[in-house]
Amino acid sequence: MPRGSGRSPQLVIITGEGRKTGKTSFGSELVSKLRAAGLRVVVVKHVHHGVDYRVRDTGRYLEAGAEAVAALGPGEYMIAGRRSLSLTEALGLLALHAEADVVVVEGLRSEASRVIEQGGCLVYLCRSGCARLAVDGRLWELSRPEALEALIEALAEGGCTLRAPRPGSPST
Repeated sequence: MPRGSGRSPQLVIITGEGRKTGKTSFGSELVSKLRAAGLRVVVVKHVHHGVDYRVRDTGRYLEAGAEAVAALGPGEYMIAGRRSLSLTEALGLLALHAEADVVVVEGLRSEASRVIEQGGCLVYLCRSGCARLAVDGRLWELSRPEALEALIEALAEGGCTLRAPRPGSPST
């Protein structure tokens, strides 16, 4: 998956059964491995209780090698301003910031079916330690390490590349 290939970036969405399921840890490890493979990665992080300008989880993603992080909170976002921001707007701002090969979104479970429908991948983390991985219309239940490796393989093959939405369908 070479840089500047002219393709749309691939998209992975990581969700789970609420808080403390390891979404940020999984996402940070994914970012680190993708950066080690020479890919440019940006992250969108959904936060429920307001944006933390002290850079807690967003800092973890930056330390893992993300080019940029958009933290989306209730009524504010962290990139350059304060207001509600949709996934589409965040992706637009990040596109202005960095030409990315992969976009990692943490949270925004309400967008998951739309992302899958348009060709993106989904990781759903269970409290029990399992990971459900959806790639190219197929669903697997794996251990987290297995899901991480399968996801990296899918990304290497371009298996999470978004297709343009069908006419009349809501945009991502």
